[in-house]
Amino acid sequence: MTVRAPSWRYFPVALALVLPVLACVAWTWLHAQRSERADAAIAAQIVRVQTEQILARALDILPRVTDLSARSCEEARSDLYRWGTLNPYFRSLLLVNHTHIYCSSALGEVDYDSGVFQRWPVGISPTQWFLSVSGTPLAPDRPALLLGMAGENGHGGAVVVDGRYIQDVLNAVSSLGTYQLEVTLGNGAPIRNDGWSAAGLEQMGGSAISIAGRGELAIKVMAPPEAVVRAWQQLLMAYLPVALLCGALLALGAYRLQANRQSFKEQLRRAMEADEFHVEYQPVYGNRTGRCEGAEALMRWTRPGVGPVRPDIFIAAAEAENMIVPLTQHLLKLIQRDMQGWATPPDFHIAVNVAPEHLSCPALVADVQAFRGAIRPSLMVLEITERSLISDSGQARRNIETLREQGVFVAIDDFGTGHCSLSYLQKFPVDYLKIDKGFVQAIEPGGEETPVLDVIITLSHRLGLAVVAEGVEMPEQFTYLTARGVAYIQGYLFARPMRSADFVRWYAENAARPPVAQETAG
Repeated sequence: MTVRAPSWRYFPVALALVLPVLACVAWTWLHAQRSERADAAIAAQIVRVQTEQILARALDILPRVTDLSARSCEEARSDLYRWGTLNPYFRSLLLVNHTHIYCSSALGEVDYDSGVFQRWPVGISPTQWFLSVSGTPLAPDRPALLLGMAGENGHGGAVVVDGRYIQDVLNAVSSLGTYQLEVTLGNGAPIRNDGWSAAGLEQMGGSAISIAGRGELAIKVMAPPEAVVRAWQQLLMAYLPVALLCGALLALGAYRLQANRQSFKEQLRRAMEADEFHVEYQPVYGNRTGRCEGAEALMRWTRPGVGPVRPDIFIAAAEAENMIVPLTQHLLKLIQRDMQGWATPPDFHIAVNVAPEHLSCPALVADVQAFRGAIRPSLMVLEITERSLISDSGQARRNIETLREQGVFVAIDDFGTGHCSLSYLQKFPVDYLKIDKGFVQAIEPGGEETPVLDVIITLSHRLGLAVVAEGVEMPEQFTYLTARGVAYIQGYLFARPMRSADFVRWYAENAARPPVAQETAG
């Protein structure tokens, strides 16, 4: 019987495997973005510190330049020239009279309208002002930083910082992470690194960091998306193996949890598919012939990684899950496979337990016929168990009568332990009564009688039924039962249940040895 497990059953396992990987991908991506933003922030801070150091030099000299604004250019030029020459970063120092620049440390006396400087604060000006410009009259294509201070009577001074110094800082920082950077002062024209382009800025779409500095200084750093991707790939390669390992462990745990939580029906189906069941055979000794006349087939289940499952657990579960019929059909196939290598006589009987559900199933007759037709000529005994009630006693009786007509024997298993034993005797034609080992264990070595056991044996004789005693373990029990006409003995005194290959060897060596002789032989 082939039953395919539903595909959704593996969804938790697949989810457990994939989730750590997805989490790793998402976490590394977010971490790469945070890392790039952090690096961009560091780059912005480097630019801020360097720019503010340059501005500090300009602010230090600016008051002295402003103090000279009340003098003529001829009087002030030597000081302006000296200060502009000895201090780095400065392109020129300027003196302003109302709206005109009248003196320059680089050119001497000049007459420039202050409007030539972009956004020069003409008219009423604040005490100090700062402005970044795209060029100056001396170098119209080179950006600069202007720092000005108002003096008395419409006069003032200004320091022009060469923007090339700022660009050098931006270029150095840009090379660290292929950033695009810009610096603005006083909402003036931006000063940018050499590789900056408007098209590149639009295409970047990566991390953007903007910080403010001293004196209306603003710095913006843009990190390209490929930088984020590179950082993400590095993180992913570092953490992906760990995520895969975690996913594999979680998937294994989910698989085992799923296997434990799935219904017993599904477990039984999969166990049959995986050939986890096997059959053990316990020999039955015949007092009349003095030899092994048959064996009871006992189904066993060994789960990989778990171990043996107790028969009372999985058989009861199979009945509760309506899987006892497929399980018995699987048992017959296993017995059929095992008996292909047996060399037993034609009168050797094989006993198989049949649950009430299967007994009242119309398929029972066909199952037994197919089984008997595939094995060597042997007798078959169906042992009726009474773990549950027979739902259709009429169909069960018809099945029993049909099978008995075909030479199949019927036994009531564990007689006296359930509620249906006597009713079975009234409803169904049977051939054997199997006495439960609980009654056999009541036999004491002292030879005292066991009234209940004796009543069962006497009842069997009066009904013309052969008796099989289970669980015989001591010679005294064997002697007691034999003296009372019990026809068949089954138990550890004679032999334990064993797999097919072991049974074949055992049968060849011990089939004709009585239980007491075996016990004595050790």
